[in-house]
Amino acid sequence: MTSSLRLGRTRTIAAFAAAACLGGTGLANAVPLTVDPHPSAAANLVTNANFRGGLKGWSMHVYHANVSGSGANVHDNGYIGQDVPVTDGARYTYSVRAGANPGGSVLVLALDSRSGVAYVGRTVTSATTVSQTFTAVGPTVYIACQAGGSAGGWCNDFSLVAAPGPSSGSAGAGTGSAA
Repeated sequence: MTSSLRLGRTRTIAAFAAAACLGGTGLANAVPLTVDPHPSAAANLVTNANFRGGLKGWSMHVYHANVSGSGANVHDNGYIGQDVPVTDGARYTYSVRAGANPGGSVLVLALDSRSGVAYVGRTVTSATTVSQTFTAVGPTVYIACQAGGSAGGWCNDFSLVAAPGPSSGSAGAGTGSAA
């Protein structure tokens, strides 16, 4: 039996079980329950996360950065960043692909725009994806990619999405990894 048949059978059994709880007449009026096995991913809050729209969403925080549809290249201690509205106290997962140019490095940042509380601050010296989950302490998160030195590096595919789970724990506390 294939997994889709098993899934369909499970849904039908669940619908009959729910109908049985309604009493004898409920079973006769039962309608099969439809559950989406592929719920939609959380919406990315970053505008123009892959730079295919040029500087749209990024124009307020650009210094020594070249942008193309394949990402942002930062050099000479330059940076590119964006202020992203969030809900104070809510949990978010921030991720970005980043890498260094030969002899360079990139600092991947996410911080509270008002207080400067750092949610993410990772120096990248080889191609990787940085990902971290944190609890917002204010209404705006500043996300950025900053060159370390003159050679710098690149960033692309920024993502800031609402994280599942309760919004508990210390404000600003986070967990994450570089893969």
